Amino acid sequence: MKKNIIIPALALAFLACNNNKTGQQNTDSSSQISENTLTAFSSTDTLPYQIKDFYRETARSKNPADSSKYAYVKASYPKFGADQDFLNRKITSLLSAEPWTGKNQHSLMKASESFFKDFETFKKEVPESPAGYAWEQSITVKFQDTNLIVLASESYVYTGGAHGMPSLLYSNFDLKNEKDIKLEDILIKDYKKPLTRVAESIFRKNEGLSQTDSLENYFFENKVFYLNDNFAVTQKGLLFTYNVYEIKSYAEGMTDLFIPYQKIKYLVKPNSIISKYITP
Repeated sequence: MKKNIIIPALALAFLACNNNKTGQQNTDSSSQISENTLTAFSSTDTLPYQIKDFYRETARSKNPADSSKYAYVKASYPKFGADQDFLNRKITSLLSAEPWTGKNQHSLMKASESFFKDFETFKKEVPESPAGYAWEQSITVKFQDTNLIVLASESYVYTGGAHGMPSLLYSNFDLKNEKDIKLEDILIKDYKKPLTRVAESIFRKNEGLSQTDSLENYFFENKVFYLNDNFAVTQKGLLFTYNVYEIKSYAEGMTDLFIPYQKIKYLVKPNSIISKYITP
């Protein structure tokens, strides 16, 4: 099972999210923060949360020719009640991990300062570049069910290249036991080989390949199919997502691979957090 790797951010683009910011921003352009406290309820089994918006940018040049040479950090994320400290800490950790190193700065404010510092270094080293820096994040609740919650973390980073780098990472949490959910927690021992066989069969069908066609046009190491560990738990199955450059080119984008529980129900661990979704 391959681990996700951090891919260097090469360039600019923006998340498909609303650029309008609710709330009043500070007049100091180096620390503009806005918060939208829209409370969301999705069902009687789910936890209430508020949507928080974060925005900071460096001072913009008064020279029109350099008006694009600034850096900003933007984020939208759920904030749960005080009784969900575990979940809020996890979200803070997700937001404050530097996209280019993975280092956790332990707060979004500190992470943005680090991002701005890197931008200032870039301007000194490449003064002729017309580019600014951009880092956008959006964490959304993908799925909730009693003691289970799944978050989707989308980001887009531009650090002075030809195009931006998008990513989508899932986080699955067992709220009762306050722990991350790994495949080992929900699938039986020695699940990897049979799960990979099922996944490859689905992948080949999705890609219009026979079961014997070569995978030479993909980025799989040694042309051998593998599953990564970027998965989301759903009521119907496990959703895996390969990010750009992981198995395909940037132009081909991300690749989703959905594995229905019905195809792997013999691999689901009895009395696990997902066993109730398995039908006879």
